[in-house]
Amino acid sequence: MSKYEFSLRQEVLMEVGASILGDLFRYGEEKNINDDSDPVSILYNLIWNAKQDIILSKTEAELEQIGGQFHLARNFLSGLESAQAKGIA
Repeated sequence: MSKYEFSLRQEVLMEVGASILGDLFRYGEEKNINDDSDPVSILYNLIWNAKQDIILSKTEAELEQIGGQFHLARNFLSGLESAQAKGIA
């Protein structure tokens, strides 16, 4: 992977991370989540830290790991929203 491609991948991940943070923030606001020990708050902090790690990453493997974390966060949030729509959450 060239430096340009690596940099582009970093930029894409930054945007994905920002999108997830926005979605988690909105969900937290809708549910009035103010507790730092709430799973949504914990996930928000983990994604924030992963987003910071994007700039520090030096290898494709590190970026892949961050991408996996973002994928998991997106699935977690989708599950919460799905449960809410069904009246479970």
